[in-house]
Amino acid sequence: MEYRTADKYRRMLRAYDVLKRVNTDNGNSISNTDARDAAEDFFNQSHHLKDWLKKDTSIKADQDIEQFINNSQCLRLAADFCNSFKHGGLNKSSRSGQEIEKLNTHIKFDLTSKGFVASSRLEITISGRSYDAYKLARECVEAWDSYLRNNQIIFPEP
Repeated sequence: MEYRTADKYRRMLRAYDVLKRVNTDNGNSISNTDARDAAEDFFNQSHHLKDWLKKDTSIKADQDIEQFINNSQCLRLAADFCNSFKHGGLNKSSRSGQEIEKLNTHIKFDLTSKGFVASSRLEITISGRSYDAYKLARECVEAWDSYLRNNQIIFPEP
């Protein structure tokens, strides 16, 4: 079977779009698990993109991907989030050197001209500091786009 890195990258972007929709406008329904599920899917896709980039023999990157992740706060936090929920807690020390302490979901209903609009925001507390999962995800997409651009990796249109 062929595993195309471009497909994994696009899967990450689709997961980001779901998180964005849940965070901003999920129509007239929302669950208290939607934001957490969307965040977990996004951070899994984001973190595992590195594996696909490493294994794709058609990609020749000048920049070491592990070093790039270690130098990016958002990608380190994404790795910790991903691995924490993949393994039911981290099996080894965190990449960020910090600890995920708790997750809080904030649900919002707005009355608009099209009726009620529901949204759900996931707040991640890491070593006493709060992070908005959607904003952190946006930073991850920007970081990956920077890595691709800096290494002249261009994915063909589907």
